[in-house]
Amino acid sequence: MDHVLRKNFSYLFLLQNVNYIIPLMLLPYLTRILGVDNFGKITFAQAFVTYFVLLTDFGFNTSSTQEIVRVREDREALSKVFWSTTITKLLFAITSFLVFAILLIAIPQLQQMNLLLIISFAGVLSTVLFPVWLFQGLEKMSYITWLNIIPRILVLVCTFLFVKLKSDYVLALSIQTAGTLLSAIACTILILNQKIVKFYSPRFADIQSTIVEGWHIFASSVATNLYTTTNTVVLGLLSGDTAVGIFSASEKIIRAIISLFSSVSQVTFPRINTYYNESKERALLFGNTVLKYAAAATFVTGVLLLVLAPLIVKILFGIPEFNETILILRISSFIPFFSIVNGILGVNLLITFGLKRYLVRIVGAGGIFSLLIIVPSVLLYQARGVAVVATLTEILISTLLLYIFRKHQIKLKLM
Repeated sequence: MDHVLRKNFSYLFLLQNVNYIIPLMLLPYLTRILGVDNFGKITFAQAFVTYFVLLTDFGFNTSSTQEIVRVREDREALSKVFWSTTITKLLFAITSFLVFAILLIAIPQLQQMNLLLIISFAGVLSTVLFPVWLFQGLEKMSYITWLNIIPRILVLVCTFLFVKLKSDYVLALSIQTAGTLLSAIACTILILNQKIVKFYSPRFADIQSTIVEGWHIFASSVATNLYTTTNTVVLGLLSGDTAVGIFSASEKIIRAIISLFSSVSQVTFPRINTYYNESKERALLFGNTVLKYAAAATFVTGVLLLVLAPLIVKILFGIPEFNETILILRISSFIPFFSIVNGILGVNLLITFGLKRYLVRIVGAGGIFSLLIIVPSVLLYQARGVAVVATLTEILISTLLLYIFRKHQIKLKLM
């Protein structure tokens, strides 16, 4: 591992550790103070707004990262990619707001929690202002590390200081959203002060090209959300806030672990693209190495989750309302393994090797599979049904990805 890659991995690993530790520190506090129902309300609002974050991102975190890698030595071209992507995201954010407002007016169930939803929607603006893809492509992860860590620590401190009552759930969500927005604003100021890019006014053709490049990733992200975010939304609509709170307690743990290990995929994606431009063999060798270590680490984590679920839930939550979370966590214990392996296979390798058209089909198949069985699963088994559906969907996607690599005679080494 060369100096730049090691440095970027260290910074991103630090960031992901903070992203992992702080939510886990907040989780037992919020669940105890707010109760399972109000915790469920916050989670539902965040899950619902995720659709609009997804539309605004439109796959640019991957497609624009690739473009930055390609042009990072050319400031003119770099500025063009930056402003084309940023303006396109802004247009999608405006579109998202219009759709969001219509849904808020049209659906009575959403009107009952419109304040929480509006607060959560501020996260969409953060998506526009925080170009993770720029710093990933430049392989300068130190910038976004500190811009994320400091506001998250402030969120932690403010939550402990000001969230004291069960009725403070609106304040708790506001503090979390404000932290994300603060990071995004600081990032924008940094880019302008450091003159990393100069101003470029994108033409319609630039915006059109940016959308075309991100389309496959966006489509696969939409499909992914059909079996992640949609599961939580369906559970909330059919079973209520308490069921969402019970499920989300496990989901927060699982997603924190995935966030921790996803640093491997994020840091190595620009590098594997660089290697691919030199030699396909070198890119595959590097990709297999990343895959092997990530698979081993997440598999061991899955075993630990399966065995230690009762202890983990007792330590983090410790109240009877979350007893069912033990079973849900056990059902979900190997989701981090499949999710991280799928991410490396689908993004780092499939896209790099020019096979991104398959990614949409594979993840789409997973999304359709999830949609077909999620409603009856929730009606029959509530939160437990969601955990089973999520696990089966990840296994299906892994199977399809491995089939595509075998079909194209690309040799993989998981272990």
